[in-house]
Amino acid sequence: MNDLMKPFGRRSVLQGLGAATAVGADVPLVSNVFAASPPGQDLRQPPVERSKDGLLDVSIKARIGTYELGGRTVHLRGYDGGPVGRTLDIEAGDTLRLQLVNELPFDPLEYLCTAYPVPGENAPRGFNVTNMHVHGVHVSPRAPADDIFLLLRSGETFNYVYDILPDHPPGTYFYHAHFHGSVALQVASGMSGGLIIRGEMDRIPEIAAAEEKVMVIQTQRFNKDGICDNYDILKTGDQYYVNGQVIPVIRMRPGEVQRWRLVNASHMFAVDLKLGKWPMTALCYDGNPLPKAQEVDHVLLIPGNRADVLIKGFAPDVYYLTGGETVGTLATVVVEGEPNEMPLFAGDLPEIPALKPIWGKEVTYGRRLEFGMTYAPPRVHYLINNQPFSCTETWKIPLNAVEEWEVYNHTEDPHPFHIHINPFQVVSGGDVEPGIWLDTLELPPFERITFRTRFSTYTGKFVFHCHNLTHEDMGMMQAVEVVERRA
Repeated sequence: MNDLMKPFGRRSVLQGLGAATAVGADVPLVSNVFAASPPGQDLRQPPVERSKDGLLDVSIKARIGTYELGGRTVHLRGYDGGPVGRTLDIEAGDTLRLQLVNELPFDPLEYLCTAYPVPGENAPRGFNVTNMHVHGVHVSPRAPADDIFLLLRSGETFNYVYDILPDHPPGTYFYHAHFHGSVALQVASGMSGGLIIRGEMDRIPEIAAAEEKVMVIQTQRFNKDGICDNYDILKTGDQYYVNGQVIPVIRMRPGEVQRWRLVNASHMFAVDLKLGKWPMTALCYDGNPLPKAQEVDHVLLIPGNRADVLIKGFAPDVYYLTGGETVGTLATVVVEGEPNEMPLFAGDLPEIPALKPIWGKEVTYGRRLEFGMTYAPPRVHYLINNQPFSCTETWKIPLNAVEEWEVYNHTEDPHPFHIHINPFQVVSGGDVEPGIWLDTLELPPFERITFRTRFSTYTGKFVFHCHNLTHEDMGMMQAVEVVERRA
């Protein structure tokens, strides 16, 4: 598919609101399933919150947790005190009510933060200010839904309400912090969690019979004291975690079929997943089901990508799930025990109306845009169409417009292109098969991608941006506003 992301290689100028995040000795060791998980332990699943009678009502606390991560005691921002948030499991057509409580330490300087950066403020800021984004989900961008322009300061609470459409594509999504200026640092600290939307595909007998494993891949970064309070930390280190664990063990029986829900929740790094010579059966990419199950020999996930795959256990042995040359082994797969022969699904998947192909004659408007950067003092600026992020002039797009975008990369760095609310169908580029539906696509150095998308269902303001989150925080983001058509 596409090349691995390169590490962020340029020095950022940042001054966090750091002193207020110091962790005192009175912070308790968090007591949860992740509290002490040395390398080589069985893969642990994040706690699951499931909807009932069409509703999931959940409260999530953003706070600093103290726990063991890869044999180190850390004090990191996260959800409910652990390295990865609970998995939210809902059905298409459900309502998700998510109360976000900001229990991060008080910092008087955070009250200088505004939802929109003032000119020149595309830089790290507000490390204890936060909000929530449901990544890849087709919901309203207006409050109380996926409004990423909200800000919650320390001690504040907001009640999000997401009404999921009955025909929403079923698959794996995730949620994470998205306050502009602190996104990279908070996600690199662990502020993310899995989100499942179920539908007709999940009721196919061969798929429903498979044991599910949610695997949230993260890249927590911290200093010698176990703290993440400086953007320079984000480009250091090479450790990857799966559900807060280092090289966990996944156990299978010969012939068993498992469904792996894979999330790349890294702040800036890609993983190219392979399981030796085992084939994988891909069902969904970025929550969007394929027309039919597809056998693949690897799954490359750039930051923000997800995939649903089926794995069938081979002969008893020890195998290794690797993430590419720069990543190494992510997990060990042990096949053992009595055979449990299960059928591996290989047929057509249910059609999703929202994912019907976009033909050229349907396109109502075309855009050409450029991702770039400048070294203008005092810091590196990442740009779209030669401008850093600003909400003073949004791109106005009529509701139900169908557009074709051609995006150029004028830098030597790859950029994971991500757009909120509406997924897109790839026309060309990004080293993926044309026709696939995604919400995050690699934009390789000095190359271009082309895609088509429908701005359907919802009006309101949202963004597209580079999902190397250090780039996003430093300006590589653009706001769009879907508006009612004029009579």
